[in-house]
Amino acid sequence: MRVTSTFSVAGRCAKTGALGAIVTSSSPSVGARCPWVKSKIGVILSQNVTDPRLADIGMATLEKGYDAKAALKTMKAASEFPEYRQLAVVDATGNSAVFTGDKALGVHGQFYGNNVAAIGNLLSDSKIPEAMGNLFLRNRELPLGDRLIASIEHGFDLGGEMDQEHSIALLIYQPEVPFAYVDLRIDYSEDPLTDLKKAWEIYSPQAEDYKTRAIEPVLAPSYGVLGDE
Repeated sequence: MRVTSTFSVAGRCAKTGALGAIVTSSSPSVGARCPWVKSKIGVILSQNVTDPRLADIGMATLEKGYDAKAALKTMKAASEFPEYRQLAVVDATGNSAVFTGDKALGVHGQFYGNNVAAIGNLLSDSKIPEAMGNLFLRNRELPLGDRLIASIEHGFDLGGEMDQEHSIALLIYQPEVPFAYVDLRIDYSEDPLTDLKKAWEIYSPQAEDYKTRAIEPVLAPSYGVLGDE
């Protein structure tokens, strides 16, 4: 199995309470393994030598009312091999925490602040997570999806991973509904960022309509498909 590289951003919108994550990797289907979000609970990133089970443990801790730091501590304690893990948490009130084990792959980095956490491994520059996180904080007036995409694009522009990125995922939950507001994944591509941006351009104007269709279908706009009258 080839070694893969990953970098990511977890964030919270202070205005709306929305929670989200964006992650990219040289491996396929990164969205199935690394980002985890629950409405009104928090965001967890589990990567490097990834153990998705840790996210379940971290989320359970957050659901009991503990903060990001406690969730991170619980995940580290639960892992048989914490030295291989890279983890990040942003909770529903904006507290954040990060951890990188001693055996993290290659050049790695981490950053956390109010409402944001960013981590990465096998990077071209250890400062990439800090740069992504700071851009997220500066872009506070943008919608959460745009902020996350802009942040990870900044990571790409700074050199990204040592290997070629092949997959990317964007996941957003809003506090008023328990299902994903946005769940976009590019599972394998030679240019995953461009493909995700195209998907976001198409999906973002319709995201609110899909939420309306779930909650109040009588108010939903026309589906615009053949046979719809």
